[in-house]
Amino acid sequence: MSTVTLPVPTGNAALDVHLPEIRTILEEQRRFRIDQLHSPDTAADEHHVDVLDASADNARVEVSAAVQAAARQALDDIEAALHRMETGRYGHCAVCDADIPVDRLLAIPQAPLCMNCQRRAEHRR
Repeated sequence: MSTVTLPVPTGNAALDVHLPEIRTILEEQRRFRIDQLHSPDTAADEHHVDVLDASADNARVEVSAAVQAAARQALDDIEAALHRMETGRYGHCAVCDADIPVDRLLAIPQAPLCMNCQRRAEHRR
C-alpha cells in the first residue's frame, strides 16, 4: 500500500480548501505528460505514403521536437508546483511572495507567479 503525501497547508484558508483537488489535477497532468513523453512518435510511423517530400519530413521532425520540448517544460512546471505544495510554498508568488489568487491556481495549477509578476515577466520577453 502506498502512502499519500498530503499538501502542506499554505496559511491561506481559501486555498487550503482546494489543495487536495488541485493536487489531483496536477498529478493527472503529470501522468499525461509522462505518457506523452514516453509514447512513440505516431507521425514517424506514417510512412505509408510512397514519396515523402524532404521538407515535409523535416517539418514533421521539427514539430515533433517542439511538442516534446513543450511536454518536457510542462512536466517540469508540474513537478515544481507539486514540490511547492509539499514544502508549503504553493500559492505564494515565487518572485514577490504575494498570495496567488485561488481562481488563478484552479485555472493554472502550476502557476508560480502572481498576475503582476507574470505580466512583468512576459513584458521582459
